[in-house]
Amino acid sequence: MQSQPSRPRVRREDASEVRRVVVDANVLVSFFIERNAKQSDQAEALLQKAEEGEIAAIVPQFVVFEMTYVLQSQYGVTGERLASMIRDVAAFPGAQIVDDCPWKRVLEVWPRPLADLADAAIVAVATTNRYDAVATFDRKFANRLEDYGLAAYF
Repeated sequence: MQSQPSRPRVRREDASEVRRVVVDANVLVSFFIERNAKQSDQAEALLQKAEEGEIAAIVPQFVVFEMTYVLQSQYGVTGERLASMIRDVAAFPGAQIVDDCPWKRVLEVWPRPLADLADAAIVAVATTNRYDAVATFDRKFANRLEDYGLAAYF
């Protein structure tokens, strides 16, 4: 059995050149469920850039939980199909699931000025870790990112 050649890794000194983008649950839902063709294409392009090493797609574990909830409750995805989607997220090349949630920072921005707890947690993860951008299809949330020194990816 012949192993596939490994992908070139980003050298440590070049690591800061790779844009680190926190991915919102709506991007992952749009990747798996074609609810909006433009958003599905954008989600696929983002994950392709991650696979190619152009960006690092940061997926907080609470985003996986939120994605799972939406897929179950809104789209009826259950069982092995849902488990397969979660495995796919965990295995995306160029994506990294992170389990930190800096609660002190979350509570500084929630419930005011950010009323949505998941949005506040994304801002907290992104600002605490000095990530570069947030990929979200929520225009209202995207328009607020600059207030926190973050760029909207889309």
